[in-house]
Order: sequence, then C-alpha cells, then structure tokens
Amino acid sequence: PDQTGAAPGAAKTYTFTASRPGTYLYEAGHTADGARQATMGLVGALVVRAPARAGQPTAYGSATSAYDDEAVLVLTEVDPAFSTSADPLVFDKRSFHPTYRLINGKAFPETDPVATDVGRKVLLRYVNAGLDAHPMTTLGTDQWVAGEDARATSYPEGAVTVPLAPGKTIDAIASLPTGQDGRRFLVYESGGSLSNAGQTDGAVQTGISPQQAFGGMMTSLDTNPAPASGDHTGPVSAHLAVAPDPSTVTSPVTVTADFSDANGGNSPVDRAEVVVDNLGIAEGTGTPFTTGAFGAPTVTGATAQLSPAILQTLTQGRHTLWVRAHDTAGNWGVVSAATMTLAVTGAVTTGITATPNPSRGTGELAIGATGDDSALGGTVTGAEYFTDSTGASGNGQPLALNQPGAAIAAETATVPAATVAALAEGTHTILVHTKDSLGLWGPFASLTLTVDRTGPALLSGAVLPSVTDGTTGSPSDPDFLRVNAAFTDAAAGGVSSVLTAAEGFLDTPGASGNGLSFVPLDGAFDTRTENSYGLVPLSELTGLADGQHQLLVHAQDAAGNWGPLTAITFTVDRSGPVVSAVTGTNSAGSVTLHATATDSLTAVAGAEWYEGTDPGTGKAAAMTVTATGATTASLSAAAGAFANGSHTFWIRARDAAGNWGKAVSGTVPVTGSALIFADNFDTGTGRWSARTGSPQVAPSAAFGNSPALTITGRTPAYVVDNTPANEKVFGAQFGFAAGSLATRNATVDLFHARRSNAAPVLSVAYRRTTTGSSQLQLGVLTSAGWKYSAWTTIQPTAVTVGVSWSSGANATAVLSVNGHSAVTVTGNTSAYSIDSVAVGMVATSGTTTGAAALDNYTSHR
Repeated sequence: PDQTGAAPGAAKTYTFTASRPGTYLYEAGHTADGARQATMGLVGALVVRAPARAGQPTAYGSATSAYDDEAVLVLTEVDPAFSTSADPLVFDKRSFHPTYRLINGKAFPETDPVATDVGRKVLLRYVNAGLDAHPMTTLGTDQWVAGEDARATSYPEGAVTVPLAPGKTIDAIASLPTGQDGRRFLVYESGGSLSNAGQTDGAVQTGISPQQAFGGMMTSLDTNPAPASGDHTGPVSAHLAVAPDPSTVTSPVTVTADFSDANGGNSPVDRAEVVVDNLGIAEGTGTPFTTGAFGAPTVTGATAQLSPAILQTLTQGRHTLWVRAHDTAGNWGVVSAATMTLAVTGAVTTGITATPNPSRGTGELAIGATGDDSALGGTVTGAEYFTDSTGASGNGQPLALNQPGAAIAAETATVPAATVAALAEGTHTILVHTKDSLGLWGPFASLTLTVDRTGPALLSGAVLPSVTDGTTGSPSDPDFLRVNAAFTDAAAGGVSSVLTAAEGFLDTPGASGNGLSFVPLDGAFDTRTENSYGLVPLSELTGLADGQHQLLVHAQDAAGNWGPLTAITFTVDRSGPVVSAVTGTNSAGSVTLHATATDSLTAVAGAEWYEGTDPGTGKAAAMTVTATGATTASLSAAAGAFANGSHTFWIRARDAAGNWGKAVSGTVPVTGSALIFADNFDTGTGRWSARTGSPQVAPSAAFGNSPALTITGRTPAYVVDNTPANEKVFGAQFGFAAGSLATRNATVDLFHARRSNAAPVLSVAYRRTTTGSSQLQLGVLTSAGWKYSAWTTIQPTAVTVGVSWSSGANATAVLSVNGHSAVTVTGNTSAYSIDSVAVGMVATSGTTTGAAALDNYTSHR
C-alpha cells in the first residue's frame, strides 16, 4: 500500500503484473485524502482479458464464461453538498447522502445503452466504486455470475439480482432470448432510488430541476432487427446538443448529433431521427435529421429541427429527446438521449405575502414574493403586481428584485399609503407574476388582502364589586376590582378580524395602547369574540371621591383598529346609611322596633339593634330591611319581651358597599310585662348586676356558635341578676349543654334563686354519673329544711331547662326539660321570697373536668 501518493502537480507510476483475468477496480489509495478523492471520482475499472475459446471471447478462459458482447458498468454516486462544498476536505463524511447514482458517470436517461442482439450473451462487468451497496437487476433475462473480485466461480449461479457491496466487482453473463429484434432489456439498481436528486415524475424541489419519471442507475441491453447482411449492429449517437435550451414555443429548437457505425458493421449511415418523450412510436416516424453528410459510416454535425408546431404540443418543463440513427444494412442503432427545457408560460411566482394583512386601510403595504425560473433553466428579470384585476403584462406596478438575473429571486414592493386608503373596506386580491430571461411572463400568484377599518365593540361588561368602600375587592381577587368585558369584531364590509388586545382607563381616557391591559379568559386573543378581564388595584381608588366612576374599555383587532371607548360604571361609597325615626311599640312587654335608613349613593343592605352596651359593628341583633336595593328603606325588628320600664334601643344600618352608619337611639316605655330579666350573652356579661369569679363567655357550637356562658373548672364563676324584687311567684329558663363537663360523682349548682340576704331558696344541680349519664336535680328550701327531687337524666346536647316556684304553705316547685315537667318538690315555702338569681358555676362539691355551656336566660313573674 502507498500511503504517500503523488505530490500536487506531479505524476506517479504504478506497475503490476496482470497475472489473473477478471474485472478490477482502481481508486485513490491509502493517503490522507484518498477516501475523499475516490468519492469525488478518482476511480475506474481495469479489465484483464482471458484467452478466447473456440474463437469466442471468454471472461475466464472457460466455456461457461464465453460471451458475445460485453460492457463495463462502473457504479458511483454523487452528493452535491459534498462535491460543491467550499472545502470537501473538511466536509463531514457522516453527512454524505448521495442524490445521484451513476453508471459510467451518467444517470438515466443519459446512460449509454449496451448494444447487442437477440440470442446473444452479454458479459456485464459490474464495478462498485461507490460508498453504497448497489444490487443490480436485469428484467426479461437472468444473469449468471461467472466471477467475483477477479476470481472465476467454479459453478456459475443464475440470479435476477446480483448484490454489489462497495469495492466489489462481479462478472455476470446475461443470455438474451431469441425472438423479435428491437427489444430492450433493463439493467437497473433495484435496491436504490431510480431518480435524480430525489426527483420522480417531474416533482420540483428548491433549486433542483425536475427529472423524467426515472433516473439513477438504469440502462438497457438493446437489440436491433436482424440485418440482411452480416452487419448486426446499428450506428451509435454521440455529442448530442440542444439549442436553445431552455427554449420557447415560438421559435424552433435545433438538435445536433454525430452518428457512427464504425464500431458496428461499418455500414453507411443513411438517416437519423429525434423522438420527443415517447420512445414507443415506430422507428422511422420521428422528426428526421435534415442536414449532415449522410451516406458515410460516420456523420458529424447532423441537425434536426423541432418546429414551433411540434413544441406547442408539449407541456412546460423538462422533456427527453431520444436520438437514433439507421444504416444501410437496415439496423437502427441504440438510442441516446438529451434533455430540453421548454418554457411556455414563464417563471413561477410563489410565497406571495402582504404586510400588514389584515390592514386598517391606512399606511403603506409591503408586498413580497419569490420568482423562480430554475425549473426552466432561465433567470428572473422582472416582476409586477396588480390589485383586484389584471392588466396587460408589463403595465402593472413593478416589484424590485434582490438578485436580478438569478434563477430564483426575492421580489418586493411598497404600495403607497394613498393607494391603500382608496381601497374599500372588505377583501381585495393582490396578483403578482414574474418575467424571465426568455421574455415570458409567468402565471399570476394571488393572495387575499383584508381591509378592515372597523374596530371591535363591547358586548357586555361589569365591575365586581359594582359598589365598593375602597377596601373590598372582588371575591376572586380580594385586592382588586375585577372588570369583566366581552368584545366582538362584527363584520363590516363583509370582513372582520380576530381580536389581539383589550384595555381600560379609570375615569379619564388615555392614548390607545397605554391603558390597563386585559387578559383573555381562554388564554389567548385569537378569535373574533373574546371574553376578557382586567384588575384595578384597590390602591388606585385611594384618591377617588365617593360617587359613581367608570372604567373606559375598548379592544383592538388584528388590523390594528381600536374600538370606541365604552364606560362600565361602578360606585365608591365610604359612608354608611343615616338612620332616623327610631320608634317602638309595646304589647304586654313585647317590643317591636321601627326606623328609616337612607344612603346617598348605594342601596341599604342591612340593619341591627341593641340595648345597653354596644356589642360591636355587625354583632348586634339583625333587623328586617324593606325595599332592599333602594337607597331609602324601612327597618323593623321584633325585639322580644322586656321588663317594665323605659328602654333605650340603638339602631344602625349598612349599605351595599359594606359601610355601617352611626347608631341612633330611641326610647320605648314598657308596661304590663311579666318579664323580669333576659340575656343571651351575645354582648358578654355586662347586662348582669354582678359577677363572681370571672365568668367567661365564648362561642358555643351547641348554640350555633353564638356566645354562651362557659362552665368549667372547680372554682365558682357565675353572674348575678338583682332585678327580682320580693317575688312570691317566680319562673326562670335557660339553655344548658352538658358537653364534656364531668363531675366525678360530685355535683355542680348551675342555678340559685336567693332571698334578700343572698341565701338560696331554690337550686338546680348537675352531675355526670360513673356510667356517663348527665343528670339534673331540683332543690327547694322549706320550713322543714332543704328538700331534693330525684335525679333526672338529660341529653349532653343543648336542652332547655325551666324552673317554677311560688311562696305558699303547700307550694310545689317544678323542674322542666324541653318544656316537659321532669321532677317536682312540694313543701311549705310561705316564709320566703326571691330577690336575686345566680347562674353559672355557682357551687361545686368536688373536682370537675371538661366544659359545659349556658345561654338564653330569661326570668319572669
């Protein structure tokens, strides 16, 4: 192996002995660039012939390798990206992807046919000098492998396809069948692409000319009619040329060729013809060659003309011209081929664009397109455009070319603003076509231009909340006002555009595009109708005066049109309603309250009342609001039973913005009431006369989470009511929830009714037994001492406990649970009266755990 090679510009000779017949491959060797040189074509075939046998040539000197005709078929590939790269030495060979496959440096249909005849044996010397494997197949006849890599096969095998790995040579003999002359038997690569540059059936890729239906590694074994003489082979055609190419249908095309029968039977060549595309027509019916020194075995410079009448029957694009000659022995030679590009309509225009599209109908319009004459072999020399309708070619508005004289050129033009402004709202057509170097204008390419001058309109809108005190936001975004807005771009002039943006301004309009941005609910502005929202920070409301305000909103479409600003109103209200005319009615101690509330901005939404200490805004007793939604409303409440005397009630109201107004008082005299005292602990223990041991009030789940007196611990903690005055007939009621209060067999006094010296005369005790039962017991002081009832079991959940007592010689005291008498005690109580009441953890006889609750206390005569 030679790893040095020939120096640049120098020569080097290699000598070897041709000791063995066969077909060999030579190529650039083991130098640094040898592989790349071989890929670029520094390869060839070397044939070492064997002795003839019985006067017939052989491949390897044996009878089985005898043949009549032979052909060397060197198989190679071309990747234009590699062959035309700026420096093939640095091309990444891993990216080598051949798009041309060649036989003896030619791709079908330019490949040279193998001249032979029916009944003859043809030795096909395959040489794979490429990088890919190439299985070669014959149609209509089998092949017999006589040798591989210059070594004869002991037993030749028949095959339709012979595989050729890279670097391999195979000698195969094809025996042509007898029968009719003039047939062709294909030899082709069955495992590869029969196309050139990836093209089939006239398809076009960028920068690549269209090909015929087949290409690549394909040729044929051509037979000829049996001659009358000993000349079996017709003339061959060479040096085919077509001018002009590309050509038009308005002037003739001249085909030039040389013909020779010197290597055939050396008979004079008497005529020749050219056939366009369809080689299946009868021999002798093509367009004849009319010039040339016919009558000699070799004819040079013969010409044939394809007239405009013939050309006008052809389609635009690439056509194959098949050329063949005839000798005086009656043989038609094998065909040779050339291609011709025929231009009928000129360059193609593609990729037409208009920017902006849709257009507002103001400002300039940019037009772009691509002119392409590569399929016809010419160049782009001009382009023009028309609007809505075409005119005579050359009379349109010109487009500039970025590469005049190139096969492919970008085309651009600017439509003046005045021209755009003159277009009516609706759709218009922009038409562009291209002129080539043959003077032909190509077909028009068109696009639809939309002129849309009408902006989107507001369908619906709302601010949440519509009324705010400046500190309350929307339910979904508590720190913001949420502005919901739906827009649509209705058709005007038959056109409409998708929405691209929406915005709003607080009270004062600003420049379009500078407002508060809105967000589309579906994530993108991409349809003609969109639901959107914007968020206004509550901090933006700080400086706004109370009253009605507005969000001015509008949307933009894809044409750039902003729709009209439309107001969505909301109200800022920081002041509560004013309460007036506070009155009350008394019916046997039952009080009903009345008042009027008026708000200057928003509707009255709620009201409440209380007596005594203010429990806090929103924590008093609710009132009924009549005419809800109006700025003036009537307020009323059935306040309940009250003790005799003068009572002062306070009433305040709330508006829809959440603002509470000031509490206003009114006095109601109460007479004829049996009520002594009532309290639900909603305002704590402040209404009671006294407190012992820091009694606690907390929300109780047993009483709907309303405040209740908590009973817990082992230290007495209770409230005292001194309202009773020498009461001889007395009743009390309270709610009691035993909850988790456990007494460990001890007892807890929940209730004492006392004399003027604070000594109890009536008690209610509680215990929880070891079995977990909650029980109550009634105790009564009599002339004979304390008498106690049996224990009665209650539910640990909330129950209503009632006691009734009277002073008498044989009086009966009753303990009721949920309105039903549970236990009684009878005795002489005539010496006693009731002057105060204690409620809570009044007394205990032991340790307790857990907690209970007491609520809704009332007492009456």
